[in-house]
Amino acid sequence: MAIDFVEKFKRYLQEDGKSTMTIESYVGDIAGFVTYLQNMGVKFQGDLKRFYITSFRKYIIECKYEITTINKKINSLQAFNKFLVKNNFSNENVVDIRKDRMKVAFGSEKQVEVFSEKQVERILFYIQNEEKVSLRYK
Repeated sequence: MAIDFVEKFKRYLQEDGKSTMTIESYVGDIAGFVTYLQNMGVKFQGDLKRFYITSFRKYIIECKYEITTINKKINSLQAFNKFLVKNNFSNENVVDIRKDRMKVAFGSEKQVEVFSEKQVERILFYIQNEEKVSLRYK
């Protein structure tokens, strides 16, 4: 029964004109969420509860997913929640983006590798050679 909701959600996204990659991403996230609920003994029949969201969020944090991945999954859950409400499977929006998304502390981003001035100069000289680099890649 729960897999039926995933398929209906997929059709809903297709009818809404979402891109193929967005559909794959959302459907994958929701299939993982539904599997999580089944593993917790929940027979999901479309009625989304706030507890399910907070419990799943805690689970994916404990699994050490990256913050961006957690936030993407929360976005997928919000879209799924809207689908369920719109189609009268659920009564209320239980996903709250402000509460559920992870905050990224300023300066906590990963270190970025920076080229030295000499490396940049070598790259700039290299791309000037049209025999090695086409105009498109320049």
